[in-house]
Amino acid sequence: MKINLSDVSGYEELCQKYGLGVLAAKVCAAQKLEDAKIMELLGEDALCDPFAATGVREIIDRLQIAKDNKEKVLVCGDYDADGICATAILSDALTRYGILCGFYIPNRFQEGYGLHTHTIDMAKQKGYSLIITVDNGVKSIEALHHCKQCGMDVIVTDHHAVEEEIPCDYLLHPQWMGAQFATLCGAGVALLLSRALLGDRKEHIVLAAVASIGDVMELWHETRAIVKAGLRYLNEGCCLPIQWLSKDKSTKWDVRKVAFQIVPKLNSTGRLADMANANNTVRFLLMKDVTAIENFAKQIEKLNQLRRTMSNQMSEAAQALIHETEDFYVLYDESFHEGLSGLVAGKLCEQLQAPVAVFAKGKEGLKGSIRSQGLVDLRDFFADCPLSLLAYGGHHSAAGISIRFEDLDALKEFIKKKMTVFPKQEEANITAINCHMREINVEAVLQLERLSPFCQVVLRYFLKNLQSA
Repeated sequence: MKINLSDVSGYEELCQKYGLGVLAAKVCAAQKLEDAKIMELLGEDALCDPFAATGVREIIDRLQIAKDNKEKVLVCGDYDADGICATAILSDALTRYGILCGFYIPNRFQEGYGLHTHTIDMAKQKGYSLIITVDNGVKSIEALHHCKQCGMDVIVTDHHAVEEEIPCDYLLHPQWMGAQFATLCGAGVALLLSRALLGDRKEHIVLAAVASIGDVMELWHETRAIVKAGLRYLNEGCCLPIQWLSKDKSTKWDVRKVAFQIVPKLNSTGRLADMANANNTVRFLLMKDVTAIENFAKQIEKLNQLRRTMSNQMSEAAQALIHETEDFYVLYDESFHEGLSGLVAGKLCEQLQAPVAVFAKGKEGLKGSIRSQGLVDLRDFFADCPLSLLAYGGHHSAAGISIRFEDLDALKEFIKKKMTVFPKQEEANITAINCHMREINVEAVLQLERLSPFCQVVLRYFLKNLQSA
């Protein structure tokens, strides 16, 4: 690890201008935050008017037509924490608004990510006339065309990168909604529609906050307001299903607690799609009966424990395949579980400080997850891959890839040659600030709470060390 000492010059001015403690001021100075950002950190973070987001008004008008005409509307989601929460938010909002609504999340292994033509056919047969995607849709070009061929309207709500024209009737995407909404995840976008239809519902805000933390969204603008409000409502005891998923019900809700005690459990129902159904997790998030909530939460806890055991076993098996140091590891074994590839790749990437691709046997080939932690830019790395990939998608540090069984060796060879010329960061960097011991005390650390949830991890680290000193 390379530690970079950050410049904190000017922190004294921040202390005076904003009434910050030295430690909090140094954190802001190290981040080189402008006045507008500091004011946002210290402000009230009220949620914006949902109709201020470009595209919301037109979609609400279409939903009003659906209600008046008694149309059946199908919400099509994704099987990760963001997609599950987004599906729960929007399907509940539409139902409460008086719209005939159903929802569907595809099986990760049998169907894969996104909207599919067979889902459209199923919806058509059951009398649905309007499809709404949440946390997916911009990559489902074939299925969107099929919607039009079937005479069905489609609303795409998504936050993933748009790389081509989207054939839909309405598109709600942070890229075009306005700067204040640019950091929203899929559930954050769904929350806009919920609030436009019903006003603020605390449980919907909680679910959007959980999803924002799970998708590691930047905590600025509307996303920051959602997370702060969601944590506040959780600490008030709101949203019983999420409360019951927590192992430690005595501690205060913060970003860390959501990230480590809630998000993995929601994700486990999608990762282990051969043992669970993410659609049932949506139903769980909307439950009101305490006994039913408690019973289902116990089932999710058991599933997550199994996921942890399987992940550890798979990590050990993957490590056993490593016999020499490489610049980019490509690992495959017939015993690997498709739903756990990303977890294992991420763990090994952090441990080995090198990009890692972990493949498992899929329905039509090998399906892999790649993690790089910024050591290489995966968006550019595979741009000129000569192989006919079955699928590829992702961002700077994480990606999913599918190849034919017979192409694994060719892919390894491509990666090996590419790493000899591709620009890479030799080691991960950590940014640190220079502090005197007298500046680190309980009062100073508690001052950091003024920046929360911006500094939750820092806060917990310092408090733990101060208490053990």
